[in-house]
Amino acid sequence: MTQTMTPPKVPDDPDPLEPPRPRETPPTDATRYLCAGAYLDSTFRDRSLREVYHQPKRFIAPSHGFDLVTVLQSCLRARRLAIWRDATIVLTLAVAAYLNWLSVAVVGAALVCLRVTSAAGQLARDFVTRARSGTADDTTKSSRRGLLLLLGWAATVIVLIALAARTFSLVAVPAAGVAGISTRGALLLTLAAFVLPTVFALWRQKRIEDFTLDGTPPPVHWTRRMRQIEEQEGGNTVVYSNYEPFIGSGDVVSSWSFAQRLIEKDDEPPRPGIRPRPEGQREFPTPPFTAEQIVDYVRDRLKMLTEADSPELTIPDMSVQDRVFQSARETGKRSLTMSPEEMAEIIRNPTNPQRHYLACRGISWGGDVVTTVYVHLAVQGKSLYLEVTSTTLAPCNEGYRIVDMDGGTGVRAWLRALLIGVRETPATILRAPGRLIRSLADVAGQGAGAGRPRSPGRRKDYGARASVRQLGTRDRLRNFTQRQDIIKFRRLIESRVYAHVLDFLDDQKVDTTEVRAQRSNYLNIGMYVEGNVTAQRDVIGQNMPNPQPPNQDQGGSA
Repeated sequence: MTQTMTPPKVPDDPDPLEPPRPRETPPTDATRYLCAGAYLDSTFRDRSLREVYHQPKRFIAPSHGFDLVTVLQSCLRARRLAIWRDATIVLTLAVAAYLNWLSVAVVGAALVCLRVTSAAGQLARDFVTRARSGTADDTTKSSRRGLLLLLGWAATVIVLIALAARTFSLVAVPAAGVAGISTRGALLLTLAAFVLPTVFALWRQKRIEDFTLDGTPPPVHWTRRMRQIEEQEGGNTVVYSNYEPFIGSGDVVSSWSFAQRLIEKDDEPPRPGIRPRPEGQREFPTPPFTAEQIVDYVRDRLKMLTEADSPELTIPDMSVQDRVFQSARETGKRSLTMSPEEMAEIIRNPTNPQRHYLACRGISWGGDVVTTVYVHLAVQGKSLYLEVTSTTLAPCNEGYRIVDMDGGTGVRAWLRALLIGVRETPATILRAPGRLIRSLADVAGQGAGAGRPRSPGRRKDYGARASVRQLGTRDRLRNFTQRQDIIKFRRLIESRVYAHVLDFLDDQKVDTTEVRAQRSNYLNIGMYVEGNVTAQRDVIGQNMPNPQPPNQDQGGSA
């Protein structure tokens, strides 16, 4: 019977006397970087809130290597800071305009003049760069653009001088009563509008320093939505919306599979003149084992890599978990928790929308690099099917790591924040009204309208569609060692999975000669082969470009 899809339930308000649940101590590097990114990158902050926090009807993507609740709390605090900044600027200019519109006109002309001057300077730098590299053959467009910028700058300066002269005359000539007070008050308010962006830039730097290695992140304010997110994080099922089910796990970097026909091993040695029994006669009439048995066998042996004491017998920071993936666009039960009975039925009958995987996850570099190997086993058609897919989460955006960089804190950091605030003042003031409207709309609408358009008659899709961790990365590795660690972990797990499967088949007297012969082609080389084995070439180098030189100003100016 077809079951209808229901959105995740929001838990009732908890007991107000209930103490906050402890967070990770200390937070991982990935958690700290993403929290800093909430203040440094408004796009990351707004998308995380709009597509995750303000979507109570959507399921949550799993979080690997970082604390989602702590990061979302930082996004809320950063947005609150931005709202205060933009609202203060808008209110200041509105009062100044009410007192004397000329003061606001002077501010507007000055901002336009600064923006045109900045654009002209950028054009000049681009032209010099192209001239030095020998690519400035056609300068017609640059000359025309420069002429337009020059004319616009000249016109703006003329207007600015006229408005400033008029304002100065009103201030210089003593005015009687309320008129004189309002004129001078308007002038002071317009000057204060230029100081506010710098003040808030320094305030932002103070917040960012909470996420240094020695910093103390602020406590989480436990709202109903925060508790709902935390509860969903503990589920064993992923309800996804997009094409690939592995949302939150990064890019798929390798995938291979094989189908093994369940044929009885021929123990009789070959004899001259006597043909061995054909495979059709050696095929088991019924599979000698169930899918549950081989899954339990492989899981138990993989978990040994996480429990041993000796470093030679373990893989550090590795975990093995059962995961079920369910598409939100298909029929069937939608829940973030599957009971053991439901899990066993999905393993036995993998023809429904749900799919079972063993998730072998390795978290390294302080949660900044996460590699996951997903193992799917099925017994169907008198055959065993093994599928192994590896995914990788690249490090967080390089600019977010400013809290650990040289000069990211202390006197140099505060001076840089001061200079950034001054440099960004024109853009901050010009964009303040539009940003304030969008932020207030997000707060009031709680993410309404951020969902995907739905055609008439189409079922509602409440699947996870965005991962905060993936929103905060640019898919770039910082160094060669990170790439090699990804390959090392993936190949170690894949090799163990392959060996455990073959050991289990040997115990069940299943002939594995053909699969063993193909092993080197797809397990170590990663090339396409013919026959019943398919593999995908290692694409780590394609999905994750070589690291770029870090830009020391990137984090502070984002």
